[in-house]
Amino acid sequence: MATATTKCNISFQIYYTSSIPTTGATASFRYKIKDSAGSYTQYDITSVPASGGAISIPNIQVTGEYEYILELSANGVSDTHTGTFNVEKCTPPACEIPVIKNVYLGEGDQIIMDYPVDEVDLYAIEYQIATDDKFTNIVQVRVVMGSDYTPIEFIEMNDGTITNETAYYIRARRHCSKSVVSDWSNVFGFRSGKWGVRRVLEAYCLPANYDLDKKSICQTGGVWKKQVILDTPEPRAGSFIFLIDGITSAIPGNLREFESDNPVGFNQHGIRWIRFEAPDWSIIYNVDPKIGKIIDISSYCES
Repeated sequence: MATATTKCNISFQIYYTSSIPTTGATASFRYKIKDSAGSYTQYDITSVPASGGAISIPNIQVTGEYEYILELSANGVSDTHTGTFNVEKCTPPACEIPVIKNVYLGEGDQIIMDYPVDEVDLYAIEYQIATDDKFTNIVQVRVVMGSDYTPIEFIEMNDGTITNETAYYIRARRHCSKSVVSDWSNVFGFRSGKWGVRRVLEAYCLPANYDLDKKSICQTGGVWKKQVILDTPEPRAGSFIFLIDGITSAIPGNLREFESDNPVGFNQHGIRWIRFEAPDWSIIYNVDPKIGKIIDISSYCES
């Protein structure tokens, strides 16, 4: 009987004898839950070790008793062996713990966290901010999905959770899947600055169900003119767009007020392009409509 090892692998030794030298021996290992109606899972072994050598079968994910069929072929001759093995406990793969390299104040005292992680198999990143290093008084929790992760995180400043000129602590952990989560990272202490209330900005927007039409977005006035607030002092890549209350994200489902005079698709599809009257009226930005985030510069209006 084979013995289960960690991370849902099994290993066993194979013994065989042959009346002639074996060359190019191969084997197949088929297994399934014992007495189940399901089909066998097959693992092909292209390089068979010498008699007494070990073979490892990886990635068996369910505990229980299994039945197997091992077929060995060499020099045109085959032999089959059957048996059972138990998988008593599967240890999930290690989930890398993130490291917070730095937390600092950027433009306008925006709090910025630098926490690079390996994006392979990244399901999500979660971070917490508290007023104490034991995290008994947590004031902000954020979960950033893997598809939205960037190594530089601009901390939410407009929801009232961060008080000016106050000491805080932050930690993060990695979600490698819905069920596999790393331990918490190092705790990084920082002090907030003098973050001010963001002003309302005049902007021109096009929804995601439209193509980029410079004639529309570069005009002055009209149905494309809206008012928004950013979480940064000036428009730039990484800025999140909010409605004029400074709290409601400018994402699909929240943009009914954008369509009070002319329903064109903002509330269903979100903002895809945006231009501001100041500081540079000519810049047209790309926006991720699902999260209301400015991605980069798309193009420019011509004077």
